[in-house]
Amino acid sequence: MRRALALAAIVVMATACRQARHPHPELTVEEPEELRPEIDASSPADEGQLLMGFHPREPAGWRWSEPQFTVALAVSAGVREQGGRLEFDFILPDVAAGDLEGLTITARIHGHELPAWRAPGPGTHTAAFSVPAALLQEQEVIIDFSLDRFIPPRGAETRRLGVIPSRFRLVAPRQR
Repeated sequence: MRRALALAAIVVMATACRQARHPHPELTVEEPEELRPEIDASSPADEGQLLMGFHPREPAGWRWSEPQFTVALAVSAGVREQGGRLEFDFILPDVAAGDLEGLTITARIHGHELPAWRAPGPGTHTAAFSVPAALLQEQEVIIDFSLDRFIPPRGAETRRLGVIPSRFRLVAPRQR
C-alpha cells in the first residue's frame, strides 16, 4: 500500500512540474497570457520579458544592453496569420559613437536570422525587422538580438555595453 501511494505521489509531482516547451528551454518565460506584444525596457512591470543580456536599471531608470540580449513577446492572432514587424527602439548615445559607429543589429527567431539592420549614427533609432508568419505560430516568441559592436570595459567600468533599449514590439506589418 505504501509503495502504491509513493508511486502515485511521484506521478502527480512529475506531471505537476511539467512546463510548456519554449524555444530556449533553459530560460524561464512568463505564461503566454501574461506576455504582452509591446514592452518597455525600463519598466519594472516588463522585466519578466527581458530574458537575458540586460544590465540593471541606472538611477535615472534606463538600462544598457549587453552585446547579446533576449526578449519574449506575445504574438497576436492577426500577426500569427499574416506575419509581423518586429520593432526595437533604442538610443545610441553620442558618447559611445566612436565604439558603436556602424553598429549592425541582427535578430534571430527559432534559429532563423532576420535581415540585419544598420544604425546610421548616434541618436534615437527604431530597428525594424520583417518577420514571416511561419516564425510566429506560437502564442509567444523568443527573440535573440546580437550587436556586432559594443563598448568594452574601461577603467572602473567592467561591463560590456551595447545600446540603451527603450521599447520592443511585435505588430502587424505596415501597409504599403
